[in-house]
Amino acid sequence: MVRALPDVVEFLFEDPHAREVEIRGCGPDGAERRWAMLRDHDGRWHARLRLDGGWFEFRYLVDRRFWAIDGAIRTIVVAADGACRSRIDACRAIAA
Repeated sequence: MVRALPDVVEFLFEDPHAREVEIRGCGPDGAERRWAMLRDHDGRWHARLRLDGGWFEFRYLVDRRFWAIDGAIRTIVVAADGACRSRIDACRAIAA
């Protein structure tokens, strides 16, 4: 799930059995970046990112073995290599 907060976008992912979760994503410049997520006591993972304008495509890497998209995001894109990513409009997310 993704929530817009003042000046940042919060990413939430639930997997109480995961040992580590990363967000891997890119914006209009096409450069993939990665961010480690933090686990809370309930097994939910979270990260807050400051995103520039434009769109942002991302997916979660769980335990360096499994990819997951965000089930709460309606826009899914499929890359040329067949990888699926969730897509948000970063401008809209920050302004909300």
